[in-house]
Amino acid sequence: MTKRNVMISITTTRLMIAADLFEESEDCDGEPLPLPDAEQNGPEELLIEGKLVTNAERVELMYDESELSGMQGAVTTVGFARNAPGLISMNRTGTVLTSLVFEEGKRHFSVYDTIFSSFQVCVRTLYVKNRLLEEGYLDIEYLIEIHGAQAERCKMNIRVRNSETLF
Repeated sequence: MTKRNVMISITTTRLMIAADLFEESEDCDGEPLPLPDAEQNGPEELLIEGKLVTNAERVELMYDESELSGMQGAVTTVGFARNAPGLISMNRTGTVLTSLVFEEGKRHFSVYDTIFSSFQVCVRTLYVKNRLLEEGYLDIEYLIEIHGAQAERCKMNIRVRNSETLF
C-alpha cells in the first residue's frame, strides 16, 4: 500500500432541474435544462490537503471536510476498484454519514445522515471520466435529488497534485 499527501482541487457546478429521479422512468436523463457555464453561475471551488491511498486492488482519495463545505467534522473518501474505474464511491463519515455511488447510466439510492436529520437521496450518473492515476483528474456529471426536494444537475471535477505542486 502506498499513501501520499496530495493537494485536491474540487470544483462543483449545480443547476436546479425539473425531474423526479425517484420515479422508475428510464427517460429521465437530466436533459430538461443545460448545465450553466462558469460565467453564468460561477462554480464552487475548494482547495484542500488530503491523502491518495493505493494498493493492488483499490485507489482512495481521502480528505477532511471543513466549514467551507458545510460538513466540518466529516471525512470524505472517494474511491474505486482498479478493475472498475468507472464505478466511483463517495463515503462520508463523522458529522455526516453517507455512501454515494456514481456509475455512468445508472441510478443509485442511499441515505444521507446529518446531525439534523436523515433523508433518502437518489443519484443518476450521466458521465464518469476517471483519469486519476494517469493524469490526476476525475470528472463526474450527475443528477441528484433529496427525496421530496428539487433535483439538481451537477458537475464535480476533482484535480489531484503532489502537495508541493501549486494549481
